[in-house]
Amino acid sequence: MRRLLPVVAALAAALLLCMGYYAATVLWPGASGLLPFDLRALGYSALDAQQYLLALSERARAVYLLEMRWLGMAFRVAFGITLILGAIALSRGRAWWRRGIFVVLALAWIGADAAENLLINEMLLRGPVALDHALVDWASLFTRLKFVLLAICGVMLFSLWRQGPKR
Repeated sequence: MRRLLPVVAALAAALLLCMGYYAATVLWPGASGLLPFDLRALGYSALDAQQYLLALSERARAVYLLEMRWLGMAFRVAFGITLILGAIALSRGRAWWRRGIFVVLALAWIGADAAENLLINEMLLRGPVALDHALVDWASLFTRLKFVLLAICGVMLFSLWRQGPKR
């Protein structure tokens, strides 16, 4: 496991860099500088979503649906495994339930990110005219939930790291 963690973490970082590249070079310029749905930590309204979809170029939409979808899926798996392995490594020698809580939170992050991406893909496919308010509300909810769970996981990992190994 100690050898696997750096490899999976490096893969997650590389995937994040690739997604950042596409976001910076295609998605932002292709939507008149509007922030992609996945990066809106505070969520978005139906009007925000409609404005984004109206501004989104066909090339940016295609990249969002293809490259970003596959990169996001790979990142979700690699980063989720990184979170879980990191928590297991840092909580070695501690109570089993501490690991269990972190694994559940990491799996919840994976689920929230997957649900968010599914809903965003549906919004992209429907476009600004056929956009459903409930669909936008759910997508926005999962976007916010993803960021909250990520923050909780980050604080917990930092806390485990600060405590150091159990003696």
